[in-house]
Amino acid sequence: MANKNYYDILGVKKDASDDEIKKAYRGLAKKYHPDLHPGNKAMEAKFKDINEAYAALGDPKKRADYDLTGTVNFEPGQGWPPSGGWPPGAGGQRYEDFQGGGGFEDIFGEIFGSRGRRRGIQRGEDLEYNVELDFMQAVRGTDIRLNVARRDSTELLTVKVPPGVNIGSRVRAGGKGDSGWEGGPNGDLYLIIKTIRPHQYFRREGNDIYLDLPITIREAVLGVEIKCPVVDGFTTIKIPPGTHSGQKLRIKGKGVYGLHEHERGNQYVVVNITVPKRVDEDSKRLIERFDELNPQNPRKGLW
Repeated sequence: MANKNYYDILGVKKDASDDEIKKAYRGLAKKYHPDLHPGNKAMEAKFKDINEAYAALGDPKKRADYDLTGTVNFEPGQGWPPSGGWPPGAGGQRYEDFQGGGGFEDIFGEIFGSRGRRRGIQRGEDLEYNVELDFMQAVRGTDIRLNVARRDSTELLTVKVPPGVNIGSRVRAGGKGDSGWEGGPNGDLYLIIKTIRPHQYFRREGNDIYLDLPITIREAVLGVEIKCPVVDGFTTIKIPPGTHSGQKLRIKGKGVYGLHEHERGNQYVVVNITVPKRVDEDSKRLIERFDELNPQNPRKGLW
């Protein structure tokens, strides 16, 4: 058992927690299990090393000995391969006698089912993939291409993401999950929307889209028609005379797409009146004259 780096075999750091070691072992054991690679001696050897490494690092006392000396002394009956045979169904050996240390029975029960064996017609497992979309993909829908790794094959799939998904949405592709056993049906594939990248100027609240629209003092006072972006392209909106900063103008039916056309949200344009930072003397006099002709106190009655 000497001269093996069990941490490297499991792909963990030397200061890894017990949970991290167990998680790494579970993933590797499922990937290299001999039942999934019948007759493949290289996979069997890899599986043997993985189990040996976990037998050493999954037991606190053995791990401490290994960290101190670089070797592990396994008790009688805990050699490699184990005297009772490999876990669930590997090479037709018995599983119930396998006591490799560190909770193998519990782990293989979780991975391969409570009975410890995959036998008979069974439905394949559901698979989940986390995906990241940009803002427009989430609003308008998109197609996602991904390589789906099944226990017996890898397939390049295109999955249609419907319009209107948000963070946390689950997109189901029926029958595209892991392969069934003994002719059983495939499981389902789920895309989990984990991240949506923000847009340069749109923002989303529910099924509504918001856009901050800068306008000039003249446009606010006199009114104007402005070409305004929407998620479909552009539309023209009318800014009425006397519009104030912060006022919201609705563009009906130009928000986030729903499953049906009538479920689509709205777009709201939030007006932001911009003031020039530098004003020459002539302009200042014009502003003063304007204020004389149009006296008002916008704070009257507020406090």
